[in-house]
Amino acid sequence: MNRKVIFAALIVFLVIVVVAWLLASCPAGNEIDPGLTSGSAEAQKQKEITIRNVTHETVTYRIKPFNSDAQSRAMTLEVGEIERFPGELAMDVFFEQGDETITYRLSPGTPYSFRYNENYELELYEGSHGRTDAEDLAPWVPTPMIVVEKMLEMAKVDKDDILYDLGCGDGRIVILAAEKYGARGIGIDIDPQRISEANASAKVAGVEHLVEFRENDVMKVDFSEATVVAIYLLEESNALLRPLLDKQLKPGTYVVSHNYSIPGWEAKEVSFVTLKSEDGEEHDIYLYQK
Repeated sequence: MNRKVIFAALIVFLVIVVVAWLLASCPAGNEIDPGLTSGSAEAQKQKEITIRNVTHETVTYRIKPFNSDAQSRAMTLEVGEIERFPGELAMDVFFEQGDETITYRLSPGTPYSFRYNENYELELYEGSHGRTDAEDLAPWVPTPMIVVEKMLEMAKVDKDDILYDLGCGDGRIVILAAEKYGARGIGIDIDPQRISEANASAKVAGVEHLVEFRENDVMKVDFSEATVVAIYLLEESNALLRPLLDKQLKPGTYVVSHNYSIPGWEAKEVSFVTLKSEDGEEHDIYLYQK
């Protein structure tokens, strides 16, 4: 056989081998590539799902890509740990809540967190920020406007106040305080989407000159100028925040908390009310004075 033909055939064979090896080494479309972590450049480009464990115990669950014939994959998540699932596929997650198996569908690009519900049962909530450099204080749940109005009323907000909302979400508390009472307000939230929504709402309300929204970690900000502080966090998060409240706030500053008390501040509680929102849900409001 001609040497040139043999050489050409050898080259073609080597190309086929290399291509086959590359295809075999790439993960299939529905598989989770464990090598993609939050620190890799590739992961940053993908719409990853994150799940964080904010409970006090190890959480076991199962997960699989949506609309896949693959078997669900057993996972273990330690306290405070974050699991990341890069890609643009929805995922189905399964976990035990007492004797019941709970199933949720997780959306790409969305953070989630395992927490306890009001009955101290394991639950999965949307709204964890999926960052290891910041405390995960609470999922975002909007405060009903009737509760917002009562919180401001109880704190006796007026035009001379500087209101800080720690975990401000869409900014509704700060914006209403500016609209209704002419108070200055600063909202702090770690989620850039919430900050964007808050700024847009402030513009619509015409109170941009009175309010400011900052993307930041509540545990790392200076709010010492506040005369009123509003919070809607969890009780364990309030316990984490309390040393900062003790250190930074001036005597006489009001702290108004939606639904959850501040452990260790029982002596500072000056008022408490329960009211129903339009959907019939009951909401507790705690008012403290430093």
